[in-house]
Amino acid sequence: MKPRYLRFATVLALSLTFALPAAQAGAVHLPLQLDNAASGITGGALFGGTSPLLAEQGALGRKLAIVRLYYMIGQKFTTPKVDQIMSGGGTVLASLDIPHGHGITYASVTAGRQDTQIRAWLTEAEQEAVAHNISAVYVSFEHEANTTANHVLGTPAQFQAAWNHIHSLAAQAHLNAANGGRLRWAMILMHTAYFPANMRPRWSYRLGFASQYFPGAGSVDVIAADGYNRGGCRSRNASKPTQATVTPGSLFDPVLTFARTHGGLPVFIAEWGSAFYPGAPGWQATFIPLMQAYVLANPSIAAVLYWDQRGNFACHFAVNGHPQSVAALTAMGKVINGHLG
Repeated sequence: MKPRYLRFATVLALSLTFALPAAQAGAVHLPLQLDNAASGITGGALFGGTSPLLAEQGALGRKLAIVRLYYMIGQKFTTPKVDQIMSGGGTVLASLDIPHGHGITYASVTAGRQDTQIRAWLTEAEQEAVAHNISAVYVSFEHEANTTANHVLGTPAQFQAAWNHIHSLAAQAHLNAANGGRLRWAMILMHTAYFPANMRPRWSYRLGFASQYFPGAGSVDVIAADGYNRGGCRSRNASKPTQATVTPGSLFDPVLTFARTHGGLPVFIAEWGSAFYPGAPGWQATFIPLMQAYVLANPSIAAVLYWDQRGNFACHFAVNGHPQSVAALTAMGKVINGHLG
C-alpha cells in the first residue's frame, strides 16, 4: 500500500473481495527443494514489518530481521534509519517508486533519462550492505504497479521494460547478487494481480495480471505481494467489523502458485495487516496466528512483513498500543526465525 497514494483512495479499485474456495485456503504444497539461492535466506522466513513496528521491538522481544522502506526516484538510499537497521544486523525491502507529477514515466526510465539518480540509489544500497556486513538488500521498482493510480505511468509492457533497464544498470555496476553484488530484486504487486481470470470479476481485468508485469525470471529473485484482513473497513467507518476474518490462503495462495510456476521463486509477503476495531479490540489479533501458521506451513515464503500503519478509508492496521495484537505478533516472532544465509 503506497503511503503517497492514500489521497487516491476513492478511485483505487483494489477493494476486491476475491476469495479462494475453502479447499484452497490452506497450505500450498510446493516442491521441497526451493530456490533458496534466489532469496539468500535460510532457516525459515524473515520476520519484519514497516518502520513504525521498530518501536515495538522491546515488546516483541526481538529485532526485526527485515524492515519495509519506501523511496522515490531522486531520494538518497542512505538515511539514519537505514544505518540503525543495518548496524543492528537487519536488512530492508526497499522500493524505488516514480513520483507522480514530475514528468517521469516507465518510458522515460527505459530511455535512461533517470539513470543518474537511479544508479546512485542502487549504489548506495549496495554500499550500505557492504559497510554493515549485510549479505543481501532487497529492492523493488514501482511496487504495486497494478494499482489504478499507477496506470498513468504506462502499460504493463512498459513497466517490464523499465524494470529490466534498471536491473541492467545494477548488473553493469556488479551490484546484483547474481554477479557479485548484494542486491536482490522483489516484484511487489497487490495480491489480486496473482489471481487467475476465473477467480476475478471481469471488470477487474483492466487492473492487469501478474504475468503481464513479470519482467522475467532472470530479472526477479523474489515474488512479493501485499494483502490485508480488512473486515469491511474500506466501505464504512464502523467500530466493529462488518465482514468475517479472511484466511491467509484466500489472500496469498495464488501468489505462491505464481512463484512456483515462474521459476520456483521464493515469496515475500511484503505487506500484510489486520484492521483494528475499537468495538472489537481482539479482532485484529485473531488474524495474526493464522498468518503464523500459514507461513510455517508454506516454506516457499521467505519473508513476512507486517504493515504497521494506518491505511486508507477507515482502515487502521497499526498494532502499536493494542496489547492483544502485540502479544500475537510476539508469539509469531518467536517461531518465524529465518536469517540471511
